[in-house]
Amino acid sequence: MYRILFLFAFGLSAQTALAEPLSVRTVTARLTSLPSEVALSGTLQAVNAFPVAFPQGGRVISVAVQEGDAVTAGQELARVDPTQTDAALRAAVANLDGADAALREAQQASDRAAGLLKSGAGTRADVDTATKTLFAAQASHDQAAAQLAKARMVQDNTVLRAPSAGTITTRWAEPGDVANPGQKVLTIAANGGLEAVFNAPDGVNLEAFLGSPVTLTPIDSADLTLLGTISEVSPLVDARTGAVVVKAMLRAGAPAGVVFGTAVVGRLKLLHPRAITLPWAALSSLAGRPAVWIVNAATLRVAQVPVTVSDYSSDTITLSEGVQAGDIVVVEGSQLLFPGRSVAILAGGQ
Repeated sequence: MYRILFLFAFGLSAQTALAEPLSVRTVTARLTSLPSEVALSGTLQAVNAFPVAFPQGGRVISVAVQEGDAVTAGQELARVDPTQTDAALRAAVANLDGADAALREAQQASDRAAGLLKSGAGTRADVDTATKTLFAAQASHDQAAAQLAKARMVQDNTVLRAPSAGTITTRWAEPGDVANPGQKVLTIAANGGLEAVFNAPDGVNLEAFLGSPVTLTPIDSADLTLLGTISEVSPLVDARTGAVVVKAMLRAGAPAGVVFGTAVVGRLKLLHPRAITLPWAALSSLAGRPAVWIVNAATLRVAQVPVTVSDYSSDTITLSEGVQAGDIVVVEGSQLLFPGRSVAILAGGQ
């Protein structure tokens, strides 16, 4: 009997408690456009970098520069063994000397034949024969001169020189190696500009950052800030790294101490399209789906509605569906709510 009375009294008190409005804190949903920041790590690289190689190849006998060395246009970088080219040059010089002698002899014979014809002691046939010999000698001389020029060019190509000023970034060959024609020996980063190169994770809408400003901070100089602009976003994912290459051009020359290869962190900010943003505390669950509690402004009763979350941050959620601008959303006190329950909005709600 006492048990029945106790349960009856408890039920009446519970109903009375549930009938009283539950105090909650709320926010009014508004469309906002929050910036998002993306941080990328990368290195400064030259805008223009190119490999250099020997045109004819050969056995490398010296490499005069190391990685990181600054070079000027025309500076010697490396050499290959010139033994064969020297021999070919000497042969070409000797051949040209012989052609010179033959040409002089043919010229003298042509002049003699023309003089004899003029004095009446020679014949037109002798002049024609001498002229043909002179033309042949001239052709042989020209050919020998061309062969000498080629031999000199081949000999010059045994010395590899810097085509422009820059910095050696990679040394591919060492003395004793055999370099094939066109095989890269060194890589030079040309002077005239730096750009930051990042390996960005796939899945971020990187194309939206094209043309956007980026702040660059050298890892070794956290108090230094460089300004740049996103100039290139690779359309393909690098199969080796699984990342997307992003490049940012520096807006001005790099200050002293910031050189090729400097590690930097780039930070970009992008405004998202206007959407409903709510505190994390507003999020609840309805049949396994994200949901929020909305207060009817006229009746001060709540209803739980499913929502679609498009983005998460450290303290907010962004909704793409389920809540409209102006809706009153519960952010504190939702644990005791049920559909249709009466609430009292505490002061301080937004």
